Order: sequence, then C-alpha cells, then structure tokens
Amino acid sequence: MPPSKGLGVVKTGGICIAAYLLGVALSPHILPIDFLTSKLQHVIKPAAAAAADGSSNNVAATSIPAGSSPTPASPPVKLPKKQPGEPASLHEPSYKSIVNFDKENDPFHGVDFVVHRNGEPDPCSRQKDDEDEADLDGALSPASLSILRAADHHRQGQKPLDMYDKYDVDAVLTHAFAVGRRGESLLEGRGESCGATWKENDHYIDSAPHLKDVTLSAMIKYCDMGLYRTTIQLDFEKNGRVPEIGSWPCHFHTREGLRVASLKQLVQLARDAPIPGQCTEEERNVDGTCGADKVSEGGRRELHLYAVQMGRNFIFAPKYVGEIFELPHVKVPQNLPVWLEVISLEPRVFDVFNFFDRGESAAIVEKALKETAETHRIKRSSTGASGYNVNSQRTSENGFDTHGKQAQAVKRRCMSVLGFDTYEESLTDGLQVLRYNKTTAYIPHLDWIDDYQKQQEHDFDTEHLGSNRFATILLYMSDLEEGAGGETVF
Repeated sequence: MPPSKGLGVVKTGGICIAAYLLGVALSPHILPIDFLTSKLQHVIKPAAAAAADGSSNNVAATSIPAGSSPTPASPPVKLPKKQPGEPASLHEPSYKSIVNFDKENDPFHGVDFVVHRNGEPDPCSRQKDDEDEADLDGALSPASLSILRAADHHRQGQKPLDMYDKYDVDAVLTHAFAVGRRGESLLEGRGESCGATWKENDHYIDSAPHLKDVTLSAMIKYCDMGLYRTTIQLDFEKNGRVPEIGSWPCHFHTREGLRVASLKQLVQLARDAPIPGQCTEEERNVDGTCGADKVSEGGRRELHLYAVQMGRNFIFAPKYVGEIFELPHVKVPQNLPVWLEVISLEPRVFDVFNFFDRGESAAIVEKALKETAETHRIKRSSTGASGYNVNSQRTSENGFDTHGKQAQAVKRRCMSVLGFDTYEESLTDGLQVLRYNKTTAYIPHLDWIDDYQKQQEHDFDTEHLGSNRFATILLYMSDLEEGAGGETVF
C-alpha cells in the first residue's frame, strides 16, 4: 500500500526507509537531458570501441540507429607467456605486501565467496569447492590466484595494485568471478546462475569480434545491462572495463551496503567473515547468523557479496521481518551504533536506530522556522518535480533546508545508510521540513515521480535509461501520545 500521513504531529524516534525500488537515484534531477547528450555524442558511433584493458570508458548507453551496434572492446592484448620459475603473476610481490601475506598467510585461505544479485537474500552462486587445504600452507589460495590473473589483464597489467581505485576493484572482481578459461574463474560455472532477470535481445557485447567464439558467463550480461538499460551516472567516465571482455563490471557490496572499494578492504572483510553454521530459521540471530553452539569448529568462513549492476544502486536484501542490519560504517553523534530493523518486506521498510539526536532535530526545526527565503520558507506543501504545484491531496506545510550544517550532516548520513560510499549533492533532494497540524495530511501517494503528459525533460522511466527517487527517509522530529495521530502507513 502506498504511504499516507495521518493527522497531527508525527511521533519521535523512528526513521523509516521506504525503498520503492523503482528508481536508481535519489533525485529526480540527477542528470539534465543536455548532460546525457553531451556525454554520448562521442560514443554512439559504431567505431567507438573501448580498450579491453579498461583504460577507455566510451560506450553508448542510449538508443542508437538500427544496424549500428557498437562493440564493447577491441581484442585483448596478449600477455607474454610466463617462463619457468617466474611468479604466478606480475603483481604477486606487491599483492603479498598489500594482504600482509608473510605475517598472516593468505587472507582468503578457508574463505568462500558467496555472491548474490542486488536485492536478493538468497545467493545465486558460490565459490567452487576446489581448495586443497593441505596444499595451501605458504601458497596462494584460488581466490588470490583469480584476482591476480584478472589484475594481470586489467589495463595490460600496467597499473600498480596499490594505486587501484574502486573502479579498478570492480573490474578485477567481476573478472575473477565470471571470466576465465579451463576452470580459472572463482565461482561455480563462472557465475552462470547469476544471470540477468530481464530479457535482453541483441546485447551489444554479442557483436564484439574478439568474443565471437567465446562463451560468456551470464553474469557478464547481468553486470552490463546493455545499451538500453545502463543508466549514465555522474561517475560514468571513471568506470573501468572487465579485463579480456570489455564489458561494464558490477560493483560489490556487503550485506550491510558497504561498497568494496579497495583490495585492503576486501582482505579485511575476508578476515572478519563468519563461519555460517547450520541452524533453522527460528534458531538464527537477528542478523541472520547462527549461534556459536551451531557453528562447526574449523569450518570454512563465508564472505557474502552483493553484485550491483553498472549504473544502479545497492538495495538491501531482507529475508524476514525483524531481521537486523548493523551499520558500523555509518557515523553518528556520540558514536552510537546504527542499525536497521526490517518491519516490512514488501514494500521494503526499515526502522533505523540511533540515526540522529534531539540536538540535531531541534536545530533543523529552528532553522526552518526562521527561514525567510521564498523558495525555502515553510508554506503550503507542493508536489511534482518542478515548480510550485499545490495539490489537494497534500495539505501539510513544508520548507527546505539544503545547505544548513545539520541538514548536510543528515543528508550525508542518509547516503551512507543507503550504500553510497561517496556523497553527491546532486543525487539528493533538499531536506524537507514538514509540519502537520490537526487538519492537515498527505493522503495515499507514491514518492516516485511520473510524467504522464511527457512535459518534463527528465526521463523518469527506470526500466531502461531513466532515473527516479530511489528511497524515502523519514525523520520524526516531535512526539505524541499513543493513538493521538501522526502515523505513517505504507
């Protein structure tokens, strides 16, 4: 049921995230149409081919003339054949230094990668069971070897591992999971069971000459949604390509939304990965793990990663009402722990605990009440993506705080909760400060935006290239007695 706000002042203490999953960005104004035009002018020609080493990011991501499907990459550069006695990888010495191999051994020894599609609680694939623990004493694990093989092909092996950014990590991990010959990939069947959940006809990588005789994993087409579904985000030109293939990679997040942005971070996640254990749903802890008495001593640890397609945003994957997601990466005043509790699976709704304090609440309300600018002061609420449009369904009052100190802190925290590792002002709405009294309300409505008359320049259709509101976060600033009104219904 869509949300509606009841009469009266809303209660303090809860914050609900209503993730409608109908958008891929937080703002209806993420990219003006002229931005897309300027970015795509130089890439919609059939000859615009990106380098297989990931050094080029030019690729069409919008409609193109029939018969002019571009190829994703030029043929991969062949690396020289290794001589006997040489390291397994060009990067092996620096890799061992990064993972602190000499002191703590291989961090992926005894760890299985388990991969989920974005927003899905059940995994689609897991690491192959081919690790012979007797042979790993002082040796590289299969996971390390897969990562190193990908690094050797990424940017022709010329970029040092200690200079990798998150886009390099995306490309290398996607290759390690889903690319490889003669059983070199890390996942069972190269992640074949992690394929797209939508139908894609004539995917542009099918026409790449260097891939003509190559059987690609379905996971490759999951990560790269093709010409008609890959949304152009603000960091589009920073993304790298999957080595040897030339397609767009996935980015990977933990269950709690933390993006894997460096090899050192991946190593730490592997060292902290729990042993899953065997228990029933009723015996599980609130965070989904089994109790210590259900964990097998000496068992293998599991590192669950959620694969998010190029141009899309992380989506939480709750499995049951009451499930807890602890968010230690979200920093709040007084360093209190932040966590989500699932209160609905459809729509996805969560209570967020310790998200903000009374001091921040009071400061935000005070600033809103003192605001005098016509565009930001408290007045009758409006609706729509542009202009001031009074709607009879929304009788509340609201003002905007876009750049106040507390508003900025809260907005950055919102982005962190939702799985964004960097803050982009243009991806957020201004902080709306709403006031309801006994005669005002906002009756059932959708928070995502539609342009039924096609009068606005922005493309809100998220099924393909458009973007829309991705989530709503409600902060309750005041309190009422039980039954006095002010509820939000989803």
